[in-house]
Amino acid sequence: MATLVLDNGAYTAKIGYSLEKVRVIPNCQFRSKNSRLKTFTANQLDEIKDPSGLFYILPFQKGYLVNWDVQRKVWDHLFGKEMFKVDFADTSIIITEPYFNFTSIQESMNEILFEEYQFQSALRINGGSLSAHHCFHSKPSELCCLVVDSGFSFTHIAPYCRSKKLNHEAELRSLVPAHLPVSVLLPPNPVCYAWEGGKLLAHSPDFDEMVVTREEYEENGHCVCEDKFDI
Repeated sequence: MATLVLDNGAYTAKIGYSLEKVRVIPNCQFRSKNSRLKTFTANQLDEIKDPSGLFYILPFQKGYLVNWDVQRKVWDHLFGKEMFKVDFADTSIIITEPYFNFTSIQESMNEILFEEYQFQSALRINGGSLSAHHCFHSKPSELCCLVVDSGFSFTHIAPYCRSKKLNHEAELRSLVPAHLPVSVLLPPNPVCYAWEGGKLLAHSPDFDEMVVTREEYEENGHCVCEDKFDI
């Protein structure tokens, strides 16, 4: 089964199969200020010689996915024949969402992924969690890390220990010896660092236990996603 990794950011979508390279694509639509009849989606912007006459239509507002009509059109383009040619019945998807996401948005995403696109399985996860997984995979001797996730709309700071997200900073302090030196890591390609973490996670032996299958969703609905996904 193929695994598609989609870091669905408010400005760009970082997307690619776990055995391939990532592509960074605008997560929006564009329309001309002079003629609103023509709409361009995602990387169709490359066809335009002078983008100064366009305005952006974003699916995200203030960091949250609220315009599902635009997001569907972007995903239709990305998943379709022009781009990744997704065979939904034989594809698992890893897709990011913001920290502190609203339940209504999470449930809408579940419905679109499983009921409309009918992916075989899905994992909704924070981008920071994928970055932490990447960090621990690259440095297996590290016990803890503090992820600073600066995106288009938010900057989140989240502590992780052994790839697990901690809910309180006090928990992290108690696990880290006072004499332990602190190091700051800026990845060589920070924009795609979370996506690369998703690529690594797709090949983890624990991956199958982390996803929700379409069959599980059809039997149990949103509650199985709420139980499995650590958002």
